[in-house]
Amino acid sequence: MFLKKFIFINWGNIPNIEFEMGPVNLLSGGSGSGKTTVGDAIQTIMTAAHENLFQYNPGQDETTQKGRGGKRVRTLASYVLGCDDGSYARPFDAVDGYLAAVFHPTKGESAEPFTALISVRAWLDQTGKQMAAQQEVLLFLILPGVELSIDKLIRKDKAGEYIVPMDKLTNLLIQEFGQRHVEKYDAKKRLYLRRLYGALQGKKDSVSEQEAMNAAKAFSRFMAYKPVNSIDRFVSEEILEKRDLGDAIRSISSQLKIIHSMERDAGLLVKSIEMLQQAEQHAVAYVDQWIELNTLDYTLAMHEHGLRQQEYLNASRLRKQYRNQSRENEAESLEAQQRLTQVHDQLVQLEAQRLGISSLKQKDELEHQLEQHQNQLMTMAKQLLIQDAEQENNIRQVESLNREFQTPELKQQLPQFSDLENLALINELLQFGGKGDVDIHTILQKDLTDDLASLELHLDHVRQAQNLHNRYYQYWREADDSQSRFEQLSGEAHKMLNTYEKLSQRRKQKQHEIERLQQQKVSYPAFVQRSIEAIKLACPKADPRVLCDHVEVKDDRWQMAIEGYLGGARFSIIVDEAYEAEAISIIRQLPGRDNKTRVIQGSKARRDCERSRRNKNSIIEVLDFSHSTAMVYLTASYGSVVMVDSAEELKSTGRGLTEDGMASGGYSMWRCDIADTELVFGAGARQRALKAKQHELETLTSEWQQANDQMQQLARVQDSVRALKKLSYAETLSAIMTEQREIQTMENLLAQLDLSEYQELEQKLEDLKQQEQQWQQLHGSLLEKKGELEIQIQIEDGKCKKLSDLQEKTQELVEQCEQNLRDIVAQWSEFDVEKKLEQADKEAKDLNEQIASNFRQQAETSLHELERKMAKSIQQHNDDCRPPDTVIYENYSGSYDQDLFSLICNIHKQLDLIYNRLKNNILVEKHKNLTVLKDSFNNAFVTHLCHTIHQAVSSGKRQIELLNKELQHHKFGADQESFRFDSKWMPEYREYARFFEEVINQPTLADDVDLFDMPLSEKSEKVRTQLMSMLLDDDENRALKELGRIADYRNYRRYEIYKEVEGKEPIALSEYGTGSGGQLETPAYIIRSAAITSAFRFSEGANHLRMVLVDEAFSKMDESRSREVIDYLTRSLGLQLIFIMPSSKSGPFMDLISNEFVFAKCPSETPRGQLNTRVWVDRKQCNQRNIKALWANHRRTEYKQAEMDFMEGFADV
Repeated sequence: MFLKKFIFINWGNIPNIEFEMGPVNLLSGGSGSGKTTVGDAIQTIMTAAHENLFQYNPGQDETTQKGRGGKRVRTLASYVLGCDDGSYARPFDAVDGYLAAVFHPTKGESAEPFTALISVRAWLDQTGKQMAAQQEVLLFLILPGVELSIDKLIRKDKAGEYIVPMDKLTNLLIQEFGQRHVEKYDAKKRLYLRRLYGALQGKKDSVSEQEAMNAAKAFSRFMAYKPVNSIDRFVSEEILEKRDLGDAIRSISSQLKIIHSMERDAGLLVKSIEMLQQAEQHAVAYVDQWIELNTLDYTLAMHEHGLRQQEYLNASRLRKQYRNQSRENEAESLEAQQRLTQVHDQLVQLEAQRLGISSLKQKDELEHQLEQHQNQLMTMAKQLLIQDAEQENNIRQVESLNREFQTPELKQQLPQFSDLENLALINELLQFGGKGDVDIHTILQKDLTDDLASLELHLDHVRQAQNLHNRYYQYWREADDSQSRFEQLSGEAHKMLNTYEKLSQRRKQKQHEIERLQQQKVSYPAFVQRSIEAIKLACPKADPRVLCDHVEVKDDRWQMAIEGYLGGARFSIIVDEAYEAEAISIIRQLPGRDNKTRVIQGSKARRDCERSRRNKNSIIEVLDFSHSTAMVYLTASYGSVVMVDSAEELKSTGRGLTEDGMASGGYSMWRCDIADTELVFGAGARQRALKAKQHELETLTSEWQQANDQMQQLARVQDSVRALKKLSYAETLSAIMTEQREIQTMENLLAQLDLSEYQELEQKLEDLKQQEQQWQQLHGSLLEKKGELEIQIQIEDGKCKKLSDLQEKTQELVEQCEQNLRDIVAQWSEFDVEKKLEQADKEAKDLNEQIASNFRQQAETSLHELERKMAKSIQQHNDDCRPPDTVIYENYSGSYDQDLFSLICNIHKQLDLIYNRLKNNILVEKHKNLTVLKDSFNNAFVTHLCHTIHQAVSSGKRQIELLNKELQHHKFGADQESFRFDSKWMPEYREYARFFEEVINQPTLADDVDLFDMPLSEKSEKVRTQLMSMLLDDDENRALKELGRIADYRNYRRYEIYKEVEGKEPIALSEYGTGSGGQLETPAYIIRSAAITSAFRFSEGANHLRMVLVDEAFSKMDESRSREVIDYLTRSLGLQLIFIMPSSKSGPFMDLISNEFVFAKCPSETPRGQLNTRVWVDRKQCNQRNIKALWANHRRTEYKQAEMDFMEGFADV
């Protein structure tokens, strides 16, 4: 494809014009006339002014498109505004400029003609004296099948000619040529280039981006003149493609620095976690030691109380023994007194006999009978006293029962005992069940001995009252079919006792739950708590935690429904992933129902979570997590559960949940709401649960108090009924009256006896006197012993009182120590105080005080040491941690008391919270990010650097080989010269190449083995270390410069070009010292030609771009060699040539050109914007045959003239 036509509108100072191009085109004129402006326009079409592809004004060696050294560079905007020497021909707000190139197929090509059009809108930015051209809009168009003419861009109306506005151009072209013939690419340079070079190959679509970029760069390079100072540099800079890996190197360096920084941070984090763990262990040990110390205090107090109690019991036992001895002494004294009296009576009797009393025998019999009746009367009197007391007790119990049965509570609780029979018996008994006017003490004092008739009158009343008492006794004690009423009452009392004990247990459990909630802790099910304790005991490093402690519901409306849906899964146990199997094995070995606790598969949940897809309205969206395992477990398990608005929507949802607690799953729907007291997710839920449980506790306390009142009332009723006795009061009173009558009879008979004379028995009287004396001595000794016993009893009473006071003090100490233990629960809810008290009670019985005291001293010392260790670990953590993770704790200088214990319990909570956040969230996230970053670094290093450099080195070698194949077909000059490339490794770079090759050939790359652990040879390890050092170098500019040198594949080989002439040895051009500069330029053009034909894919297909542009052409070649190069490009390669050359040097080539464009810049009378000059263009189509003939004639004339001048010189001699 040749460039047939080129259109300029508002481009530089070139007039709005179109050029018709021929096979060989010369752009000539004076310096600064505008010929290079045309070359830049063609370059713009072919490169889209893409960065790194184009270079305006390439004929100047020092010029670059970066504007180095403060130089102003030409830009699209400056060309559109007509910039010349800092002034502008079109200094307006908005100027539209157009460049259009019409390409046409040459002979043998089948592609259709097309037009490439570029439109630019620019404006002039003026700030003070500074002016800068600014680009506003850029538009690329490809018009397949269209040969555009200038009249489509400059149109006429009544007002005259005008340039079509850029924003209307596309629609006008579509109207003119149709939608199919207008392809718009806006400002997308790469898409435009791909389509341009596709159209140049006759394709209906685009070529690859790499192919388009390579072709554009080859075109631009061919245009720019570069002197050949070094063959190696010529090959590496102009033949081989530079690949910019600066961004990749910076990215890799940045990633590696981040990795090292993150590894340092992770190391500090691990150290901080270790310090936190140590501090937490010291805090737990301190708590355990504090509990042991308080338990020991309780045990010692209990032991002391036991000793004082035993001493009190011993003293009480001794006092009782003395009292028993005193009673025995009193009995012996009484007996001695009775015996003394008996001897005395006998003595009196004998004395009476001695005095001659005849009726003594009869008197003795009557006195004996009288004594028997009196003794019988005493026995009956005792029975009567008992019966009297029992009757009074019965009356009191009945009065109590009457009061109890009048209460509504008892009537409701015991309706079977509130019948008319019971109440009637009670009323009758209270009315008629008393003993009346009978005075038992008067009866016993025989005041009524002479008035038994009046006592007879009261006996009937007593018998009636006794019958009432016994009827009520039988009411409770007689059994109907199976049970008596008293047994029924006892059953009710036992039921109430069970109810009271159950309520007490529930109340105590509720108080424990409230205490845990007040400490922001959840009361786990018993089997979960025992499972955690078992895991902590058997495997402390597993760090067992309960799921519910690490989940919070952000939306209160969904709290109840979500927790109800999860149910028992909320209490699943999280352990360190390395200990999951061991944890479930420990739980499996627990007895009973304690082995049903769940252990979360953290590692599997993490893998599944990464693969799972969370639904849009998943319940996970309203959950917050403080543990990464909790997040991945719930996401993997319940991420598919979605929140829906209604039951209607729920019925078509696989796994769903409504706000009011309806759920679906497994092709069924169910209700899943739970009470507030069961909520456990988050602080808000715990607060709601706390309020609900406090309300429950109030209700339970009320029920407990009511049950206690009912139990006490039933106990009182039961005690009253149990105290009722069956009476025989009337029978005893009747028997006493009979005995009174008998005594009266005996006394009357004794009074009637005559005892005036009896024979005295002297001997008997003497014996009796001696016996009387002995009994008197015995009675006196007994009285003396009685006094001693009374003194001992008083002493023991004092001891018992003193020991009783000590016992009360030790009891107070025991209660205080027990309260201290119970107070621990408020700070440390895991403490089972009842179990500890039970153990301490057992240990107190056999406690060794000396050993216990020594142990207590050791425990206090251990407390001090543990507090110091904890403080030290906290300080070490604070030294390295982030400010938000600081634990506030100052070295304690006060007493080691309850306040310090509370402080350490609070510190433990902080430690556990920060430890969990760092270990299970931040560290996991850092590890995850570090893994991702390492994977990214491995991929970037291996793919972006190692593979790229290795492939670049290989592709560079292949490119040289392909050019060698292409150069085989390029013969130049009369000698049919040919050229070829050769190269050899640079020693330094050979080691780098081996390293890159070894890395990409690693079989472990697919096994997630990172670059840091990759097994390499010794030399490659040194290279790796060297590269890592460069990547981590703080001097980034130095490191990037050195890494850029290593990454440039062109440095890996030293290049050479050999000139080959048939029949001669190849000549290395780098050693071609005898050749002229032009002789180096010639092979440069040949090689560049081979490169451009390769880039334009001349070996593939029938359609190709066959146009080249050369600026400042053939500057160092003589006329002959320049003509040979032009002939080679146009005739041998069949290329359309456009070359730029000053008019002064273009004469010798006039016979070769087909079209000439001569530029001239002249002063203008009419200013053009800020300019006073104008550029004129003279377009010529040359007749090569006539020009060649004229040139031959001119040459002959010149030769003839030279010959004549030469001969004229000889003539003068």
